[in-house]
Amino acid sequence: MDQYAAVLLSFPPEDTPPDFESYDKAVKNHLNQVTRILKDKSADLITYGPQLLELLNPAVHSLSYLAVLHTLILPGLATSASREYLLEKVVLFMISFDGLQIRYAGPHLQDVFAAVGGGQLLPPSVAVEILATAILKLDPTGSMLTASHILLVRLAYGTNNIEPALQVVDKSIVFYPGMANRGEPQYLCDPSLPPPSYIARETGLTAILKPQLVMEYDLLCGMMYCSRRDWAKASEAFQRIVTFPARENGVNKLMVDAYKRWVLVSLLWKGKHLDNPTPSGHMANRYYEVLGKPYTAIAALFATDNAQALKHEVDSNAQIWQEDNNIGLMQEVLAAYQKWQVLGLQHVYSKISIPEVRRETKSAETGGNLPKDEDVETLIQNMIISGMLHGVVEKNDDGTSFLTFLSPTTSLSEQDFAKELARTAQRLQNLRPLLRATDERLGTHKEYIKHVIKESKRDKTQQDYAVGHHFEDEVDDEDLMGGIVSTG
Repeated sequence: MDQYAAVLLSFPPEDTPPDFESYDKAVKNHLNQVTRILKDKSADLITYGPQLLELLNPAVHSLSYLAVLHTLILPGLATSASREYLLEKVVLFMISFDGLQIRYAGPHLQDVFAAVGGGQLLPPSVAVEILATAILKLDPTGSMLTASHILLVRLAYGTNNIEPALQVVDKSIVFYPGMANRGEPQYLCDPSLPPPSYIARETGLTAILKPQLVMEYDLLCGMMYCSRRDWAKASEAFQRIVTFPARENGVNKLMVDAYKRWVLVSLLWKGKHLDNPTPSGHMANRYYEVLGKPYTAIAALFATDNAQALKHEVDSNAQIWQEDNNIGLMQEVLAAYQKWQVLGLQHVYSKISIPEVRRETKSAETGGNLPKDEDVETLIQNMIISGMLHGVVEKNDDGTSFLTFLSPTTSLSEQDFAKELARTAQRLQNLRPLLRATDERLGTHKEYIKHVIKESKRDKTQQDYAVGHHFEDEVDDEDLMGGIVSTG
């Protein structure tokens, strides 16, 4: 065992390599030695593996630790240690590995991610949390969509362990596997590399994602946000699917499903059916209008004062909502109808009595007015608590309760405003390296270069029109798809 320990503990060396080139060479030399052990002495690794893990620190000897751990848990858990012991080591590794060092062991890392994301090794609540943590250790920006993201959202949504996955899901995706012109990194250990330079099929840190998987990710993200009633983020997720680039402006089932949910979520978020998002093509919009007609009919009734008609339309099409798995969202729409009526009163009143609110608003869940003023007051208080309504309920001397509408900024203190400004500044600061990477990619894209050359030859008076029009015309859907995500 001592000879194996000597090899496994030899990296990183005590004297840190002075530059990227030296570090890169040392890593590759170490990997060659470890690979020989894995190939020729795998049985010994299984036997001595538990003892070797005790000698290794996963945060320091990440490559060696992964090599031993991989041998002990795949394709099945080894019998040389207890199940509890091995799973404890899996958790320890996932939350503590060195994000730079591990870039050199992509295939083995993805095997472990897949084992955890499969939900069979660990309780789902634990698996979701450590997988989310590991994804962000590999890419702290969270801006690169990977195969591990798909595993994460499937497990999180399927087992209702959504909260621990949000640290990943809340990140804005900027890069996708297979993007053109990402460039080959000189050294994987360079911490300044943008995510697509080291998270790639070639490094084994992700697989190529076909459009269907990209849309599945956004659909599950949208459903996760729906379960939290975060309608703004749910709408954004569904909208990304609705506007997904497709050849000949076609649509598929996932896109139609997303459109139906997007219509309902728009009612919950904005209280109305929003205009179809761009860049949906003319034909795509036609498909959406036809296939989503039952949903746009609900949206049209939502904008009226006819609560009874809305309730009837929802009830009479219950089978459609059931088949589309949208019963829950439709119930949310019915419950939200009166809330948006209450919000609409602020355009007429600055202060209104609770009895008047009861008379002027109706519940789509019952089709009529609420039976008691107390029910209306409870509804309003819940709206205030949730942040949907900025207002306060007070009582007059005669005991009559009144709702006073407040400006949204009234409740924001100077200190809170300063904190919000600071958070915004930090978000902008975090975006700088991502913007730099996307600018570099765009600047080397062959279609963009052709466009710039052509535009440079035009008269200056035509440039404003050309930049906004011809570039879009000259890049067809297939080129756009190739630039966003490889279709495999």
